[in-house]
Amino acid sequence: MRRQEGVFFAATVFPAIAVICFVIVAPLLISIFYSFTDLSLIEGTDAFTGLANYRHLLADPTFYQSLWNTLVLGVVPVIGAFFVGFGQALLLNEAIAARSLLRGLTLLPWVIPQIVVSFLFLFMYNSSVGVVNVLLRDLGLIRHFVPWLALPGTAPPAVAIAYVWTEAPFFMLMLLAGLQTIPPEIVEAAIVDGAGWWQRLRHIVLPGLRRIIAISTILMVIWNFNNFTIIWPLTQGGPVNATLTFAVWVYRQAFQNFDLGSASTIGVAWLILLLFVTFFYLRLMGGDEGAA
Repeated sequence: MRRQEGVFFAATVFPAIAVICFVIVAPLLISIFYSFTDLSLIEGTDAFTGLANYRHLLADPTFYQSLWNTLVLGVVPVIGAFFVGFGQALLLNEAIAARSLLRGLTLLPWVIPQIVVSFLFLFMYNSSVGVVNVLLRDLGLIRHFVPWLALPGTAPPAVAIAYVWTEAPFFMLMLLAGLQTIPPEIVEAAIVDGAGWWQRLRHIVLPGLRRIIAISTILMVIWNFNNFTIIWPLTQGGPVNATLTFAVWVYRQAFQNFDLGSASTIGVAWLILLLFVTFFYLRLMGGDEGAA
């Protein structure tokens, strides 16, 4: 019986393991191997170079700029999206008119494909007919139209706003679900005891949402580190590499410069960064389970 159970387990698990190895493990190992070569589809080279690619990467100022951009565009929009989504969740948790309809409409930015969101903001930021320039000019905040995506000082905030717009519904959904799990009796008891809105938020709501906030925030940071479909249509990593992230840089090196050795090296550095974030995520999950 045990042998039959083992055979059945192996027969059911093996296809999944095979797919994971073929889709994830094998490309990962190949990329790591390519990072130790000078493989180039243009120059036709594939010699083993050891750590030369990594030394070149660490000496390249573009690496540190892309690392900084990846961290900024991975963390800052998450903070903005969290506060927007949290405000929406608090509002939609109340008994307001057309609450179900508003919940559905609030999810639209998350449901719309990100490539569509990118072209939407590309039109909104247009330096000639963009609604952002028109609105700011009518409000008297600017005199002349601003090329938001063409200036190093305005391109990163413009991209971050697009991130916030498409990610806030995710936080709204997660936090709203968490608010539904807080027993109303506790809130009612706090109101009877004279607790104000801020006191209820600080001592009841936030502690009750602590784990959901941590998990959703870290997952969104990991998602932003891998985000490509918003940055590329908007800025393609420019201007002057102001929005160049690891995702965009790998694409440039691999599919524009056809330098697979350099692209693989950047990918390995990118993987190490994601492993650090994942490590903290797993530690956080383990700590929460231990506390529970």
